[in-house]
Amino acid sequence: MLTIKHFFIVCFSALLSTTSFAKSIEAIGEAVIYNDDIVDARYRATQQAIKQAVLESGSRVNVKDELSNGELESSLEIRSSSHVQRARIISEEQNGDFLTVIARVEVTPDSQCSTGPTNYYKKTVGVTGFELQVPQQARLGELSNISRELPKNLANEINKQGYLKALTATNIAIYPDLINAPSSTNFDGSLTNVTRISEQLGVQYIVSGVIRDIGEVYLRRPNDKNAKDFLDEDIDKERNFVVDIYIYDGFSGALLFEHRYNEIGNWDISDHARVGFGSAKFWSIHYGKVVHQALRESALDASEELRCQPFIANIFRTEGNRIHIAAGSLAGIKQGDKFNIYRRYEVFNQLQSAQTQLNNANISVTIKQVQPNFSVGELIVDSHILNVQQQDVVIAW
Repeated sequence: MLTIKHFFIVCFSALLSTTSFAKSIEAIGEAVIYNDDIVDARYRATQQAIKQAVLESGSRVNVKDELSNGELESSLEIRSSSHVQRARIISEEQNGDFLTVIARVEVTPDSQCSTGPTNYYKKTVGVTGFELQVPQQARLGELSNISRELPKNLANEINKQGYLKALTATNIAIYPDLINAPSSTNFDGSLTNVTRISEQLGVQYIVSGVIRDIGEVYLRRPNDKNAKDFLDEDIDKERNFVVDIYIYDGFSGALLFEHRYNEIGNWDISDHARVGFGSAKFWSIHYGKVVHQALRESALDASEELRCQPFIANIFRTEGNRIHIAAGSLAGIKQGDKFNIYRRYEVFNQLQSAQTQLNNANISVTIKQVQPNFSVGELIVDSHILNVQQQDVVIAW
């Protein structure tokens, strides 16, 4: 097994050269070690550290790595706003079957996202309930609360990243047909009702998901009270954790991101224990630690996916040449900031279901007053003359 003494420095070369100043950032990544494969775990932990670093630098990059003969070969696909010049792991630590690495990443940002106004504003996301595809799987450990507690914990992880503001609405179930999610169809023919939910919650994006599998891999005899507890036997009580996560644009309903997180953890506690999802006991067992790692990874992916998306906020009131915007200091808005106004229209598809369209009104607004949850901006002339209305939006690119 490889040790830190035999560890090779992993360097990533950018596809594009640049003369800009490289920002050096230290970031932490963590991964579960499967089948004693340290190289694979190091690969995944390094990827996570690089994602964290480019987020902190205010930029985005897609890292594509391949393993060849046990060594890491890398290439970078520049997606929008940064070049990773070099990533060097400066330390790693193995704790059981978890590997943690600390990497020093040199990132060169350019002007597209890192210095653009969208980077300064905290976008809001609404996290809905995550239904369990096979409810019977929740019996082991009494995890029947997972559909609401898992998205709550995901929202907490998103907020810890500091780039988005996540609000929970775990009482809302999006998909009438879990098997076909996210392509399930509502009674009116639309794929989802995320635009309505987004408007109700006052958020820009919707995060939803389906818990596909939390079933145990090992043989259980739950109805046999006299059966010997597997905790006393020399086996790994493996249990699946498979969750699909989807991110939607709340204004258009477009699906922006989907990914399956597939992990396996050990249920290293009595089969008769009733721990509940999200309890202190749950997070202390191996399975809980694996779930926590998957939630952190998904929160990091959500932040990376939405970081360079435009910032959008509703106009909820017009009065003379002043408009009220449904975002304030908590979103990072400051006095003197400027936004473009877009008009909201409804168009209907062939099934006569409404779709939202945003058109540039070629009007700018300057922020004059800022409150925690809203701000007030001024137009050059009266809003009625410019036909600026409630439910129009402001956008910063």
